Amino acid sequence: MPGPVFLEGDTVTLRPVEEEDMEFVQRVMNDPAVWRPALDVNPMNDNLTTEFFETVLTTEEDVHCLVCQEDQPVGHVSLSESRYGPTETSRARSAELAYWIAPEHHGEGYGSDAAGRMVEYAFVDRNLRRLEAHVGGFNDASAALLESLGFEHEGTQREAAWYQGEYHDMLLYGLLRSEWREDG
Repeated sequence: MPGPVFLEGDTVTLRPVEEEDMEFVQRVMNDPAVWRPALDVNPMNDNLTTEFFETVLTTEEDVHCLVCQEDQPVGHVSLSESRYGPTETSRARSAELAYWIAPEHHGEGYGSDAAGRMVEYAFVDRNLRRLEAHVGGFNDASAALLESLGFEHEGTQREAAWYQGEYHDMLLYGLLRSEWREDG
């Protein structure tokens, strides 16, 4: 059973990730429909799952939530420190948005609802000024989700990703709080 509700969306709730949720996280992160687009090519066994929980999902710097629909986990959404490091990120009030939804729930709007709630939380509750997201150029669905939330394509890293036997561009998307509309 997922933890207590942290944020409530229209169709999903966002809850803290608990140790009991790691079976779901491990199952989905080992699904090729998730790890390939996420560009995470290594399998996740029990030891790596435990390490991921302890060193990534439970840090104080980042926000990781289980995306749930009627108390059933369907995905994950997070805000993470920017790659520029905590000192620079704190001054810039910036974070990276990331998400995945279990393949059996793709196309149901859960990713949009979860990401939208996390964007609102980032700007309203955490007083962040900027969000960014990185998407493989092959991932049209994820790019469309970001654009539907108001994110702008800010740049392209040419052939920076290896996906299913070919090099692809990585796309950088960004959203400033001043551009964000709370009503969607």
